[in-house]
Parts: sequence; C-alpha cells; structure tokens
Amino acid sequence: MKRPGNGRFTGCVAACAIAALLAGGAALALPSGYARAAETVPAEQSPEAAIRTRIEAMLPAPWRIESLMVEPLSKASAQTPEPQATARVTAKLVLGAPTYLVDSREGPVTFLRPAADAGLAKTWIATALATRGPDGWTVTLTPQTPDLLDGIGKPAAELPGRTVVLGTAEARSLREQLDRDAVQRLADDTERRRREEERLAQQTAAAKAEAARAETERRAVEARIAQLADLRGKLAGNDRAARLAAFEAALGGNDPALRQTAMEAALQSRDPVVANLALKDWIARRRAVPVQLYATKEDPSSEVVVQNLGPMTLEIDGFSPVNGALAGKLGAPGYSIARPSSIVGALAQTELAVNSFGCALTLRLTEHRTLDGLLRCQTLPTLIARITLD
Repeated sequence: MKRPGNGRFTGCVAACAIAALLAGGAALALPSGYARAAETVPAEQSPEAAIRTRIEAMLPAPWRIESLMVEPLSKASAQTPEPQATARVTAKLVLGAPTYLVDSREGPVTFLRPAADAGLAKTWIATALATRGPDGWTVTLTPQTPDLLDGIGKPAAELPGRTVVLGTAEARSLREQLDRDAVQRLADDTERRRREEERLAQQTAAAKAEAARAETERRAVEARIAQLADLRGKLAGNDRAARLAAFEAALGGNDPALRQTAMEAALQSRDPVVANLALKDWIARRRAVPVQLYATKEDPSSEVVVQNLGPMTLEIDGFSPVNGALAGKLGAPGYSIARPSSIVGALAQTELAVNSFGCALTLRLTEHRTLDGLLRCQTLPTLIARITLD
C-alpha cells in the first residue's frame, strides 16, 4: 500500500482536527464573537453531527440548521512546533416560525410588526483556526457575517405583554378600545383639572374676601379708635365751647359707645357745666333709681335702721332738663316715716336735692361716678346714701 503524500495527509489532519475539535467543544457565538474549544471529542459522535448539535443548541429559536459544511483552507506544517490549520465553516440556517418586532406598547398590550416569515434562509459563514499546544488542540471561530441575524426579531411568544399583530381584526378592535379609553381618560383628567381649578378659584376668592373683610374690619376698628380718641380729646381739652359741642353731639346721636364715652368723660370732668349736662341726661333716661344706704359710725343704731328699712328707690315721674326740676316718689318699706311719698327736688350743677314727707336726700357728684350724700328723716338716725351712675 502506498502512503499518501505529506500535503494530502497534513490537509486531512488539519480538517479532521478542526472537525473533531468543533465536534468536541467549540463554543459558537451567533451572530458575532469568538469561541474556543474546551472539551474532547466523544468517540461515538460524528464530527458533522457534533457540530450540528452544538450550533443548534446555541441558535436563537426558532432557527434551525438545514446543512453544515467544513472545508479546509490551509495545511498544518510538520516542522512548526505548534502546527496550525484553518477551515471554512458554512451553515445554512432556516427560520422555523415567523418573527416580529415591537411597534408600540399600550399598557399591557404590545403591538407587533411582522419581521420575517417562516422558511427564511440565511447562510452563516465562519473561519475556524485550529492550534495545537502543550495541552492539545484549541479552535477559535471568527464569523464572517456577524450581523446576519440582526433585525430579524423574535417569535411572538418571546415578546412581553399581550401581543397583537398590526393589521389584524384583533389589533383594530384593541386600538379602537384603547383610543376610547384614552379619550375617556383625557375627559376625566380635563374634568378633574376643571374641578381642581374651580375649587382653587373658590378658595382664592374666599381668601380674598376674607382678607378684604379683615382689612375693612381693621380700618373700621382704627377709625372707631380714632373717633373715640378724638371725642375724649375734645372732652378733656381746655376749650369749653369745644367740650360742650362734643358732648352734645355724642349725646344727641344714636351711637351707644360714643354716648357712654361722653358720659364717662363728662362725669369725671371738673367742668361743672359739662358734668351738669351729663347728670341731666342720665336722670332724664331713667324712671327708677336705686338708692344704697349705709350706717354711720357716729350712731350705732343706724345699722339696725339700715337693715329694717329695706331697699330705697327714687321713682322719677318728671324731670326738666332746662332747670333740673324733679318730681316723683321716694321711700323704703321699713318705716312709716320713710315709706314712698311724693317728692320735689332739683339738680343744681352737680348736686341733687330731694325732699319728701319727713325725709330729705342730698347728694353730690364724686370722681368715682357716684352721687354720694346723706338721708335725713325726722325720727331716724342720719344715714349715708349713694346712687351709682351706671
């Protein structure tokens, strides 16, 4: 038998080595990248079957290998310490199911665009380099078509959400429903914003109204304070004509606060004319005036008389602001001498004098806004009397 030549032998060795190494453990990277053999060749498996199994295991679904071919490109050198050989690996790939690309996402729905139909064929080509080293053969693959499977998409089952293919009746129905939902959401959002804007406008208007009310109230308070201060200033001034005019204006109006302020200032005034006007106004507005009685230290029996007399009242039936003449009744229920009886009296400046049957009441204005004096009855001890100008 004749031994084959070195060229044919080394070429066979290289091709067989590459095939064996590929079958044993060449890690193929599709569609791009490099891979190295890492395992020994199983003796029971043919090189072509092993290569096919490895490539199919690493192909993305639903691609499959229809044919596979390994062609030697160079011969290994016997003189080289680390002999090398190269081969061309050609795999024909066929798409087993249609693939799709994501067109859009609408909530849980994913709309798909068809990318490729089933049966699409692609040819994947790589260069295999086998190198023998101290630990055995190592094979690397360099793809010649790294972008071969780019843009092909994926099967619908591998894409997220509820997948629907554009152009189908289901897609049209879902799109219409999604459009209706979007319109409704827009209407709901518009209504919600309208309500929020209306509520905000109401709150703003209420805040402005409250601020305006508070400002008006503040100004009214300031004006009132200024008015009262002005009245007090005029009543306390040195100009008698101004004092009288201010007092008469306050008493002649319908403002209770101004009237009260004028009364307080006039009763505490040292001007007898203004004080007399205040007392006349005070008496003219009353029909019954309580008179408080107190015992004197000089007469010990006056305490018993005060207790037995009971409440004393000055009833006013008529009063003349012009001359201060007073008519009415004065009395207390405890003693016959002091029981209610008709009186005649008069207000002169700041003194009030009242006379009834058997009794006389004389009072003078004090700085404490009271009329203080004495009650004298014929058969009773003298008592201290007071009328409080409230």
